[in-house]
This record gives sequence, C-alpha cells and structure tokens, in this order.
Amino acid sequence: MDIRQLHYYKEIVKQGSISKAAEVLNIAQPPLSQLLKKLETELGATLIHRYRQKWELTESGQLLYQYAEQLLSQMDEVKRHILEIEEGTAGTVRIGVSSACSNMLIDYIADFREQYTQIKVNIVSGDSEGLLKKLKEKEIDIALLIRPSNTEQYENKALKKQPAILIVPNKWTSSLSTQPTFKEIADFPFIMLGAMEGHSFYENILNAFDEYEVKPNIMVECKDIPMVVALVNRGIGITIIPRMHYKSLFLEHLKIYELQQFDFSVEPVMMKLKDEPISKAAAQFWEMVN
Repeated sequence: MDIRQLHYYKEIVKQGSISKAAEVLNIAQPPLSQLLKKLETELGATLIHRYRQKWELTESGQLLYQYAEQLLSQMDEVKRHILEIEEGTAGTVRIGVSSACSNMLIDYIADFREQYTQIKVNIVSGDSEGLLKKLKEKEIDIALLIRPSNTEQYENKALKKQPAILIVPNKWTSSLSTQPTFKEIADFPFIMLGAMEGHSFYENILNAFDEYEVKPNIMVECKDIPMVVALVNRGIGITIIPRMHYKSLFLEHLKIYELQQFDFSVEPVMMKLKDEPISKAAAQFWEMVN
C-alpha cells in the first residue's frame, strides 16, 4: 500500500463510485477497479460491498478511509512546511549569544520577527568558548559575542564598538565627581567582570588602575554581566563593563558614567562558520544584521 493507492481509494469513497472517481482523477475506470481489488487482497478484507445499484463501506473500509484522509492531510502539511523552509519563510534559526550581547540580540530578534513571523528562533546562552564550540559542531547557526582572538575559520560581521562605562548605585553618586577618576573608583567596593579566554577586558581594567597607581577594592568577581549589573543594583559595589547592557532593566536604579580615563572598547561580532551552508531561515537573519 502506498500514498498513490490511498489517494485513489479516498477519491473512490468520496465520489461514491469508481466511474465518478475515474473521471475526477482523469484515469481509466478498469485500473481503478483493479487498484481497489488489489487493496482488498493485500489487506485480506472487503472494503466496499458492491451491489448492482448501490454500494456501502464496510467497517474496515471506513477505517482505511479515515487513515487515508489523515495521512494524506499530513503529507500535504509536510510538503507545505518544506516549501516554506526552502523559501526561507519558515524554519528555525539557532542563535548562540554571550551574556554581554544579550540585549543587542533582543533588538535584532524584535526586528526579525516583524519581517518573518513564521520563523522560530532558538536561543542558546553561553560563554564565548562554549558558543564557538557549538558553532564548530553545528549545534547553532550563528553566534553573537565579543570578538575573540582567533576568528580565521569564521565569517564575521563586526558590529558597533562598545566603550567601557562605570555603573554606580544612585545612593553613591553624591560621593563621585561628574567625571569619576580611577582614584575615586578605588575608594568603593568593586565588582569585577571576570577574565574570559580570548578577551583582554579584565587585564585592561587592572592595567588602568595600575597606571594611576591605585588598586581596585574587588569584593566580587563574576563573568556574567547581567549578574554583575544586578549586584551593583543591590548596592554591593560599583563596576566597569562594556556599554552593551545600557538597556538593562536594573539601570533605572543606577547611574552610568563615561570613563574618560579609560579609552578601551570591545567589539561585538556576529559569527558563522566560513564556507559552510546554513538554512534559509538562518541566512535571512544573517542578512538582516548590518
């Protein structure tokens, strides 16, 4: 029994006669009669009681008709979904994102969803090292992260560089000047963004303190930027992070300062494997990012 046989059988039952079904299907009547007999022989059951003037479905015939309707409907649905995926109007985009870039990704997804309402977005969070591994193993299509040191095997889209900013709880702002110096910062409990492989942000902060001959009063060290911001929001300390978390929900309770003594920025990048095909849906997302 195959899809074609089920399609013909469904039409026979729907039309109520072999002759009418043959006309609708644009085939000769004898082959259709033979197909029905072949189905009955294969299944070892009578599907239709045939009389001179009328016919009726048997219980087995009704069961096969319901099965044929369901299966053929599913096949049509599969064909439709495959067509949408091949056209890039459906499917799934698998995106990996580091915590530093999560707010940037939210904006991109919002824009993408406006254009492609049927495409599903699957987000995987992780650190840069883990995301690059997932990219190599093709567990994700695209990664959004701070530019790592080695990008030779990837195609990159460089995004706008993000300068470092100082974030301070509102209750402490009265103790700082309008342009805080590293000497002032050293007087406060400091929450340090932890060192990450392939990135020099951690070392650059420490070097900046050394340049001004002071040491940070590090009370907490954490690699997750949202957690760092949350800790500052609770008044546990102050921090220096890339500006990408400017839209954090916590920032209504904090003040942001530009750091004129610290001329350092990070560069977020969108990455995918070089010379490797990706799905049409993933390609649509890649092309949307400028």
